[in-house]
Amino acid sequence: MATVVVLAAGLAACEKQQPAQASVAPAAAVAPKAESPPFQPTAGVKDIMAFMVDPAADALWESVSTLETAKGIEERFPKTDEEWRVQRGHAIALMESGNLLLMEGRRVAMEGHTLEDHGTPGNLTAEDSEKAIAEQRATFVGFARALHDVGYDMLKAIEKKDPPALMDAGAALDEVCEGCHLKFWYPGQVVPHFPNQAPEVDGPPQPAAKPGAKAAKP
Repeated sequence: MATVVVLAAGLAACEKQQPAQASVAPAAAVAPKAESPPFQPTAGVKDIMAFMVDPAADALWESVSTLETAKGIEERFPKTDEEWRVQRGHAIALMESGNLLLMEGRRVAMEGHTLEDHGTPGNLTAEDSEKAIAEQRATFVGFARALHDVGYDMLKAIEKKDPPALMDAGAALDEVCEGCHLKFWYPGQVVPHFPNQAPEVDGPPQPAAKPGAKAAKP
């Protein structure tokens, strides 16, 4: 009986010595900080066009051509491995320019700079172009991706040393460039009409001539 009393007393003493557990509130969840992009777009869209896209496109367009000379038809295209290698570099520059144009934060023109032909009737200012791109971002993305894709088509043609395919891709490139420019650079461009101009050339439509009417003198 004495043993039981001692044991009970010991248990009671242990219970008194145990500290009361404080209720600990869970730490408030901390939202992870949004990481800033690792890239720093400094040059404007204008700069990428002037110093990357235009030189590469011009070189690729001029690399393949058909000329009519006094000696007959002359086909011009890269012939040596080095000539093809140079054009490969231009195709890569053109292709990757499409990705550079899509970088978030890219301004149309650097501070203090204007677009080429600034002030020409029908042309947008850098600020207006930037606003148009922001409002029609999906369209701009589509053109930039099309630039990348046509550059890739040129690259594949070059690696196969296929002049006709390179020429076809060049025609597609012209359409992509002009389509984007008409949307975001000179949407209000007016091409003056010349007398007796062919219908397929840009210019205001002319009324059909009446039977027996004399053609206007230029």
